[in-house]
Amino acid sequence: MGSRQQKTAIERAIFQEAHLSRAMLGAGTTSIRLSSSGDPGRMYEAFYGLAHGVERIGKLILVADHYARTGVFMAPGEVERYRHDLKRLLRAVEDVATTRGVPLDDSPSSNPGSKAVVRFLTKFAETDRYYNLNRLSQGDSVTIDDPIARWVSLVRAEAPQRRRSPARERQEAMNRSMARYMDESIPLAILDFTSLSGAALHSYEAMVVQTQLDEWVAVEGMLLAIRPIRFLSRTISSLDYARGMPVFTEFFDDWMMRDSYLRRRRRFPLSRS
Repeated sequence: MGSRQQKTAIERAIFQEAHLSRAMLGAGTTSIRLSSSGDPGRMYEAFYGLAHGVERIGKLILVADHYARTGVFMAPGEVERYRHDLKRLLRAVEDVATTRGVPLDDSPSSNPGSKAVVRFLTKFAETDRYYNLNRLSQGDSVTIDDPIARWVSLVRAEAPQRRRSPARERQEAMNRSMARYMDESIPLAILDFTSLSGAALHSYEAMVVQTQLDEWVAVEGMLLAIRPIRFLSRTISSLDYARGMPVFTEFFDDWMMRDSYLRRRRRFPLSRS
């Protein structure tokens, strides 16, 4: 890597980029898990974190792989040419993974859910991050996809069917029954809430049902978002120690764990739980 001074600067840059990627992925994964109808800002925080985190770890993989193979880093502009096109970036990462023998199980080309997530995040990074401002300037007459509503639809389409234990079903039924009793006792006019998809909720029962759905969307959405991140984490881990590279596994091992373990987590990295 050249002189000691250059090596120190390079090492520092690589470590900082790995830390930054980890922090963004952690913020995005945590926010998608904690999202609910009562706090839609969490969803946007999640989309920003996930989109930027996936972009940065993907570009770090290309840079590290190029150095491992050639002994020199990519020239300025080679990484930037991918811009925010995560679909194109992930295709390049898949080439690296194939060369290094990394399984493609969770890659966009092999996993429909992972492909859907990368497509969603690409659109968010390129255009949807300005959705609210565009909506204000274009008004109600123009059709613009609401990214939150589209994410909920994506989770419903790609996640496994909702499964509940008998005890959980009884508890949810009891909560709905209590909500119906409250609806009969309190004027509906004082209720004015909306679902994640923007639908109006004018009863306590509707709010209880939405809360139950929010929890399912949060958990399954988190696991769905982790699919491409798991692929990226496995790929960058294949570059551990390559030509003096750091142990990337130490930064991204949280996202390589099984869904059965991760579904119980609420915050990432797991050391912050």
